[in-house]
Amino acid sequence: MADWRRERQELMDYLLEQDWDVFGTLKFVDGRRIGRDTAHKLLRSFWNRVDRVFFGHAAERQGVRVPRWCFAHEGSDSENFHIHFVLKSPIADTEHVCCVFNAIWAQHHPQTAPLAKNWILPVISRASAVNYVTREYWRMGSATRLDDISWAKTSSADMAAYEGEKQALRINKAASSAWITAATAALRDQQSRYTHSS
Repeated sequence: MADWRRERQELMDYLLEQDWDVFGTLKFVDGRRIGRDTAHKLLRSFWNRVDRVFFGHAAERQGVRVPRWCFAHEGSDSENFHIHFVLKSPIADTEHVCCVFNAIWAQHHPQTAPLAKNWILPVISRASAVNYVTREYWRMGSATRLDDISWAKTSSADMAAYEGEKQALRINKAASSAWITAATAALRDQQSRYTHSS
């Protein structure tokens, strides 16, 4: 028991040293039936898509990706697979990023959850977010960390170099104004619920 507590604390300390400003939860239509292999393929393709939307071909050619730390969770009954993540917003408008990510995930595949079921918010409390993303460490150990879809090698300066008209066009193509409007409504609802539960 002491080992997982120590490992979790080291992970929490590490995360608090990193630069991130978004907390998220990505769910599936049915997390109990998705299967880890299928879920993992969908998550990998989602993150690859997000990286291409924000950084174009540089995502693959130069390894410019959204900095993110991803964690598998199975829920209180160990059967409801979903992930939590913290990430650094690739553009200055963090709320818009939350809406774009949610819209891309909701459209990604018939098995990815609709907008209202996912939670992607600007971080309010870094300590609370870190505690939440690592909370299943006691059950899953290091298997909760999804290192193969996480990424920590892109700086804010690297990302800022891609902000511009081409990036805006890719974002608009990935998430139309109708999707962004619906995702914004989901974000406002989630922010309201978070405020009332705090």
